[in-house]
Amino acid sequence: MSSVTKEDKSVFLARFLDCLYLEKNLSLNTIKSYKQDLKLFLAYIESKTAVNGDYSLDNVDQQMVIDFLAFGLKTGLSHRTISRYISSIRAFYKFLIDENVVQNDPVVNISSPKLAFNLPEYLTLEEVDLLLEVPDENTALGLRNRTVIELMYSCGLRVSEIVELKTGSINFKSVYILVMGKGNKERIVPFGIKAGRLLDKYIKRSRGILLKGRIDDSLFLNFRGGPLSRKGIWKMIKICARETGIKKNIKPHILRHSFGTHLVQNGADLRTVQELLGHSDISTTQIYTHLDKGTLIDIHKNNHPLETEMK
Repeated sequence: MSSVTKEDKSVFLARFLDCLYLEKNLSLNTIKSYKQDLKLFLAYIESKTAVNGDYSLDNVDQQMVIDFLAFGLKTGLSHRTISRYISSIRAFYKFLIDENVVQNDPVVNISSPKLAFNLPEYLTLEEVDLLLEVPDENTALGLRNRTVIELMYSCGLRVSEIVELKTGSINFKSVYILVMGKGNKERIVPFGIKAGRLLDKYIKRSRGILLKGRIDDSLFLNFRGGPLSRKGIWKMIKICARETGIKKNIKPHILRHSFGTHLVQNGADLRTVQELLGHSDISTTQIYTHLDKGTLIDIHKNNHPLETEMK
C-alpha cells in the first residue's frame, strides 16, 4: 500500500465529504463541522509528521490522535468539542479503511470523554409571551418577526428550518407545515390557532410589502425582499430579547427547547415529541423530561406516602 501524500489528503477529505452528502444524506451544516474538524486534525498531523514537505495518513497512530486531543484540551476546548473531534476522525478513518487507503484505525480504542449532563435552558410561558409582545404587529417587519418567533416556539422549528420554509410549505386547510429537517428529512408539524392567524396576516399584509415586486417563494423575507437568513433571525431575536429584560441567554434555539419542555411538562408522550421535533433518536428527546426543582418538590409533597399521611 502506497503512502498517502500531503496532496492526496485533500483529495481523500473531499471524497469523504462527498460521501457524507451523497450516501449518508447529512446536512450541509453537519458536513461543514466534519470539514472544519478534519482540516484542523490533518494540519496538526502534518506539523508532527512532516518530512521533506511530505507526510502520510497511514502512519498516524493512536498516540498521535491522543496528543491532538490533549492539545485541544490545553487550548480550552470543551469535552463536548473533543467528543465531536473523535467522532469526525473515527468516521474519516472508517472511510479510508473502506477505500483501502489505510489499514489501521488509530481511533479504535479511543473513547469519548464523559459529558456533564446539562439541562437545556428554556423560557417560561410568561417569558415567551413577553418575547412575542416586543415586535410591533402593525409594521411589516414587526409582523414578520412575531410570526417567526411564534412558529419557532409553537412548532419547535430550528432556525435552518425556518429559513427553508416556502410559501407552499403551509397547508392552511389541514393546519400543518411541511418542514425540511436535518438530512433533508421531511416532517409534518401542526400549528395552532394563534400561529395560523399570524401566518395568514403576515402573508396577506406584510410579505407583499417586503417582496418589493420580486419573485421569490421563500416564506420569510428580509427588508430587501430576499430570503430571511439565519444571521438575520439571530440578530432579530437578540434585539427582542434585550427589550424584554429577561435575564437569560436567549438564542433562537431556546424557543425549540421551550416547545419540547412545555409539551412534556403538559403530558405529551416522548414519541410524539420526537416526531414533532424531528429527532432521529429518542434519547435526544429525553432531555425534555427534566422538571424544575419547585415542581419536583410539589410532586413529592402531593404524592409521597409519608407526606400524604401527614395531611
